[in-house]
Amino acid sequence: MKNSNRFAVAMSLFLATGAFAAGPAMNTDSPAVEKLKSKLPSTLGFEVKDVRTMTDGTSCITYVVDNGNGGTSTEHAVVDGDKVQRDTMGNTRFASAWNKKCVKGS
Repeated sequence: MKNSNRFAVAMSLFLATGAFAAGPAMNTDSPAVEKLKSKLPSTLGFEVKDVRTMTDGTSCITYVVDNGNGGTSTEHAVVDGDKVQRDTMGNTRFASAWNKKCVKGS
């Protein structure tokens, strides 16, 4: 394999592992994750996929829960202090918080 191909493969793996994610290593036992879990209607099948804690203390969380139909749903949340915004249908507050805190803040 040529060196340029090795580099491309290595960079792809580096990016795929989330090495550029903002904040420290993922802490699935963080107060933000516990705050999110307390706001969910059900924690059945709950699994954290990614937690990014931004410089202002806001946590951007990607998680999985059972969807009640025999499958799972990947969802997102923004936890800012005591405020929890989840990506439920039509939640414009979530979209605004995610874009402001998690996308632009990263």
